[in-house]
Amino acid sequence: MLLLIFFLSTTIFKPREALSVRLPGAYAGERFRKEEAIRIWLGPRGEVSFNDATAPPDHVGEILAAKLAQNPKLVIALYADADVSYAAVSRMLDQLEVAHAPRVIFAAEQRRVP
Repeated sequence: MLLLIFFLSTTIFKPREALSVRLPGAYAGERFRKEEAIRIWLGPRGEVSFNDATAPPDHVGEILAAKLAQNPKLVIALYADADVSYAAVSRMLDQLEVAHAPRVIFAAEQRRVP
């Protein structure tokens, strides 16, 4: 019974992601702590999600500016689907510029060197 209580109290459940995003691959990169980042998901049809809650694409800059005003050390992690057009990614980068985001990371799936 004590083991059951221990495992139930120490287990961390991963929240369900709002968008299903298939990331492009990369052979090198650095890891970041998810606790210090705002995750922005850009879906295959251009939909946007902040830390698993949907948001209108045109208001991303305003939302990020408010979050960065509270904690300027936050890292912005952009998870863009591999099928998203570059124009959609460019519009998202424009929104990040509106928010004056100092640190932006492009997330990718790690691939093994062939």
